[in-house]
Amino acid sequence: MNKTKTLNFSGHTVYCAIDVHKKNWRVNNRDKDFELEDYSQDPCSENLYKHLSSRYPGAYYKIAYEAGFCGFGIQRSLSKYDDVECIVVNAADVPTSDKDKKRKTDKIDARKISRELSKGELEGIYIPDPVMEHARSLVRQRTRLVQDQTRCKNRIWHLLMFSGLKLEADRPKQYWSKRFIESLRNVTVTDDGLKQALELAIDEYLGIRQLLKKAIKYMRHLAVQSLFQPVQKVLQSIPGIGLINAMITHTEVMEMKRFRTLDALCDHVGIVPDTEDSGDTKKEKGITHRCNHYLRPAIVESSWTIIRKDPAMLMKYKQYCQRMPENKAIIKIAKHLLSRIRYVWLQQKEYVTGVV
Repeated sequence: MNKTKTLNFSGHTVYCAIDVHKKNWRVNNRDKDFELEDYSQDPCSENLYKHLSSRYPGAYYKIAYEAGFCGFGIQRSLSKYDDVECIVVNAADVPTSDKDKKRKTDKIDARKISRELSKGELEGIYIPDPVMEHARSLVRQRTRLVQDQTRCKNRIWHLLMFSGLKLEADRPKQYWSKRFIESLRNVTVTDDGLKQALELAIDEYLGIRQLLKKAIKYMRHLAVQSLFQPVQKVLQSIPGIGLINAMITHTEVMEMKRFRTLDALCDHVGIVPDTEDSGDTKKEKGITHRCNHYLRPAIVESSWTIIRKDPAMLMKYKQYCQRMPENKAIIKIAKHLLSRIRYVWLQQKEYVTGVV
């Protein structure tokens, strides 16, 4: 009597790479030795798991995709299965040949990720807690509103200068008061079209400013919640770090314990140099372009403030300035500031000024 054997891949690992797009996914599956299949499917994590579990039942599935517009939703939906390990990788960390760059296709991208995944060469980025991720979205939205507000101001100045309009009031350095805005509205304009354009530009600026006030209000409310309050208390005890930069630091770092050393934290922020070391030639190209674009400006901004409020940091800054330009010296101070942020965060102790 013939016995039917069932498929069983227990003890085997299937490596699956997804090239994620809005309307479809390109999937490439392989094991340690060779490629198994390459296909396209609908953007659905449940369908992907059903396909893998039916075709390779009993196997352990390692899945990877590049960080992008879809965020961490795919990773979270796949990680609910016990036999799945899903990571999200930085696209810049996936090794790419010159040929792959010049002949880029979805198939090549998926194959490249699955090949490196099977070799164990890919390292996943940090997957944040959803609550912290949503808080980060709020803080980042506030940063974008600040950028939009600056653009609105620049558009108004451009309109005035381009049209030859003269403003009686002096140009403020930063904050635009009600009196100054009223002087903008009262600029003598003979043409109706130009006057309407100016009014629209001013209304756009005021609308952005109201949204910015609302964002800061939400951030204040968030900072006193139990998840954020302990860390916010010690961060805001540091001279030069107020509510805004404390929330930026908290939501971008998220969990300080994931950085085992100060160098790892500095690397995440981008307070490290780019280097080129080949043979007898060794070059430092200045501060790296690979950084957290929200966190590094906040740390540098706070560094300029702390040297005015903490004598110990001022002394270090003066010492650095004796052998390097000021813009390089402040980067050294930023690294010291990160060290102190790391200490007060992990030890849950408030900052003490004047300590060398």
